[in-house]
Amino acid sequence: MICVEFGFPAHRFHATPYGRHVNEGVAEWPPSPYRFLRALFDAWKRKHPEMAEEQVRNVLETLSAEPPEFALPAVTASHTRGYLSSNQEDPTAKSLIFDGFVALPPEGRAFMIWPGLTLGLAEQGTLSVLLGSLNYLGRSESWVDARLSEGAPGKKLYRCRPAAAQDERETTVPLACVVPAGEYDGKSWLDALTYSTAALLKDKRSSPPALRMVRYTCDPDAVRTRIARPPSRRGAPATAVTAVVVSLDGKVLPLVTATVEIAEQVRRKLMGIQGKHAEIPGVVSPRFSGKTVDGQPLSGHEHLFILPLGNDKGRIDRVLLYTRAKDGFNKSEVDAILLLRTLYTKNAAEPIRTVVTWKGQTADLPFLQKAQVAVSRTPFIMTRHWRPSRGDFSSFLAGEVRRECRNHCIQEPREVKILPGMPGLFEAIEYRRNRKDDDPRPGFPLRLTFAEPVTLPFSLGYGCHFGLGQFGPEENP
Repeated sequence: MICVEFGFPAHRFHATPYGRHVNEGVAEWPPSPYRFLRALFDAWKRKHPEMAEEQVRNVLETLSAEPPEFALPAVTASHTRGYLSSNQEDPTAKSLIFDGFVALPPEGRAFMIWPGLTLGLAEQGTLSVLLGSLNYLGRSESWVDARLSEGAPGKKLYRCRPAAAQDERETTVPLACVVPAGEYDGKSWLDALTYSTAALLKDKRSSPPALRMVRYTCDPDAVRTRIARPPSRRGAPATAVTAVVVSLDGKVLPLVTATVEIAEQVRRKLMGIQGKHAEIPGVVSPRFSGKTVDGQPLSGHEHLFILPLGNDKGRIDRVLLYTRAKDGFNKSEVDAILLLRTLYTKNAAEPIRTVVTWKGQTADLPFLQKAQVAVSRTPFIMTRHWRPSRGDFSSFLAGEVRRECRNHCIQEPREVKILPGMPGLFEAIEYRRNRKDDDPRPGFPLRLTFAEPVTLPFSLGYGCHFGLGQFGPEENP
């Protein structure tokens, strides 16, 4: 195993990822292997010209043989903004320049690891000399203290590996790596490694010949974008959080027909996040799992409701998470929701980004409405099956709706009407109408009329905790 340890005396790493513009304010993390090997070459040429080329080439070729793994401390992504002169007569004519960087904790050390590679004693000596000659990595203000590590990195560090298979709790990041010397088919691998920007423009190439992009999987907590504020010890105790709104952003948002799929993924990811950060690993809240510690389903509908909400284009752009428990979500549950970063849909090239945009009491939700008429937003599915012995189907369906309203402490509708089709762009049959291994069940678009106004949205019936049987106000009565 080869393990290189990096310390950053200024507690910052300044570098721009390959393929990104510096003014995007995006910081590279972890340090790319392509950048690292070029830095070693530079240290050889500028500080140790007495070293033979073969001596250095053997080290660089060995390190290029496979993409390394990383063990990383938690860092915070940030940037500075500077206004530089544009060299014009007007002294106020200045250009806005971004400097993206990651901030490391004072004791933070990063490790670049090649588990399957080894170096001989002479090559280890060469690499140690070159590492000791590195003053910075990335931009010049990114001071570095690099050396060969004799021991394995600590277990508390975040792991970052080439993406063979991605865990749902991880995110992917592209890193610039080096084409192995054995796979390079050009004239000189060392010349390709040190290919300049001037040569790139002259040859009209889109990328350097020895560069390849490799996708890595990293824990989403490895790079933070905000500094958590310590809890305030003054004032009145905080009001219980009973509802949270998570907004979705991506090139292609999921269709409302995938309501159950999105809700199940949200629940699964929340359970994974909470289980990872729990005091006892793997133990999750019954409010998320919907089961007691003995594995029995909870009753009373106080566990988590996940209601994906669609826009006027038939796309899910928000997810409402709420509980009917008076004490609301506890701190561990709220923290897990806040750590939710990405969701995935079938055949999507990029993940859907998620961010909490509102949390508080359910009664204070900005989009809650009161109305006497409620219509289906997703199909209503009965929890019991109709049989001819149970009477007329329409009467049986209306009775099931009223029974569900009683179970959810909602006033019973005075009229239940089956609509000819779902409001919106899709028919009931186009929605996914089953969970896990259950068989799909018939779904019905309904119009409910109440004697008194009721609070909307709400959900009833089979899969109501996952967005099925969702009702909202009638838009065009």
